[in-house]
Amino acid sequence: MECEEDQVMSTATADAEEATVNWLGDVTEEVRRLLANHPHFHGRANTFEFFECDQILLVRGQVPSFYLKQVLQTALRDVAGIRRIDNRVDVVSPDGLSSVRRR
Repeated sequence: MECEEDQVMSTATADAEEATVNWLGDVTEEVRRLLANHPHFHGRANTFEFFECDQILLVRGQVPSFYLKQVLQTALRDVAGIRRIDNRVDVVSPDGLSSVRRR
């Protein structure tokens, strides 16, 4: 499987079309382990989807605040083998403030 532009968007390099996708490799395992041990995401690591391509980590999921979205990105910034994070985590708050658009 190859990287597709809609999966990693414009953050991917020009040669990303030739890069190999790694869904279950060492990087994603390391990310899940890191989040499983993080005080804010303990027990919630499996609620996120991770996609690694050409040293870019795509993160999808939902959190209840913009603060936690930033904490998540900060927690992942030093993962070995990742040079950029494409944070597509949606903020879904019961108070009405949300990054999710109506469909």
